[in-house]
Amino acid sequence: MSQSTTEKACAPCASMPAMESPRRRADVSSNGQPSGELPNKASLLTSRALWAFVVFVVTCQFMASSQVGKLKPEDFPYPTWTSWAIGEFLSKEKPAQLVFLGSSLMLVPLDGVDADFTKTPIDGAKHHKSIFFESKFKEYSGADVKTFNFALPGEMPSDAYLLTKFLLKDEKRPDVIVYGVGPRDFMDNLLPSPRATDPFRYLSRLGDYSERISLVAPKWEERLGYELTRMFYPMAESENIMTSLSRSGNQLLASTFPDVKPSDVHKRRLLLPDYHPFEIRTSECFFRPTTDENRPPFTDNIDEYRKRYKTLKWDTFLSQMQFLTDILDTANQRGTHVVVMAMPITEINRQLISDEAWGEYKTRLKALAAAKGASFFDMHETKAFPLKDFGDTVHLHSGGGARLLDMLARELAKDHAVLSALDVKPEGNSESKQSIAGAKDTGL
Repeated sequence: MSQSTTEKACAPCASMPAMESPRRRADVSSNGQPSGELPNKASLLTSRALWAFVVFVVTCQFMASSQVGKLKPEDFPYPTWTSWAIGEFLSKEKPAQLVFLGSSLMLVPLDGVDADFTKTPIDGAKHHKSIFFESKFKEYSGADVKTFNFALPGEMPSDAYLLTKFLLKDEKRPDVIVYGVGPRDFMDNLLPSPRATDPFRYLSRLGDYSERISLVAPKWEERLGYELTRMFYPMAESENIMTSLSRSGNQLLASTFPDVKPSDVHKRRLLLPDYHPFEIRTSECFFRPTTDENRPPFTDNIDEYRKRYKTLKWDTFLSQMQFLTDILDTANQRGTHVVVMAMPITEINRQLISDEAWGEYKTRLKALAAAKGASFFDMHETKAFPLKDFGDTVHLHSGGGARLLDMLARELAKDHAVLSALDVKPEGNSESKQSIAGAKDTGL
């Protein structure tokens, strides 16, 4: 057959797909498209991702250089128990000689007792000292002492460590720290991590705590978040940026609706009860004078503590003990004497804690105080606080609080380490000259 005949015979087939060889079929992807397009798509996606990352980095650098949304560390998003205490502490020209640390186990009796003692309502947002203790200490030692109350709701040893590290230093250094602790401070099953507390949220703004990041952020996802905030400005300043936007919105709201006041927390909580749970404004939370006859009835909060003690997390226990160790070490380096006081709780609450956990808690407190040269007073073991001294299963009411502070003032007035730190010479009365050794032997 001639070449022209062959070409004519094949002409109808020219528009049909050519038959594929096995090798050609192997080059076809599962969706019918040539697999050679996949590298092109992958390259395109990689290029887009790279450009997105470049834009993100440039944006971060621009925001960092222009300080978008940047606020001072002590310019807190909204006022809480923590921010009020920090603000007043920083505003004082003369440092307090004695600082109280602790959770609400310390806060409630300290403020409640002063309300009874002064016979006037105490504004929780503005009152950060113990008038009653100052009076009793002078009665027993003959010396004046100025106090500051840094006990805060939910305060853990991790929070007290940041307080000590960032604030109780230099010209603000106290001579004595009295730290009232309870078992919840070391074994709270409801605490997801040290970063979850309101005190930590605000205190962490004041400095670097990277030397304890393994304890502060023990989970890998927490650690990843921490490292990302150190790398990228928008993440590090996300709360400040949102705060700046919120304040601008509040100003617009106030100018548009003059009758609406964002500071009316009690009205807002009628609609949003769980929004900013630790927020507190002046004249919002008062400790009012009470007597044995008119104190509120006992509150049974045992169900809450069943949850707190349900599963003992030893990692939490050990990490919080380490933070207590850090507090003692930091204070020692700065020449501050620490008094560790085991707070009394009711036997109702005590029975929720296993004997093993309770024994570890007490043994470690006493051994740690002895090893670090701190004074240790075990108020629980005195058995001086019956059920009638408590407002609930763990918090002393003002009557029990007065008994606690009176006992504390009496013991500190004869503790030579405390008197030496305060530069106080014992008075001539026999009680102030007593050695503290006997008290330590009996748990006091």
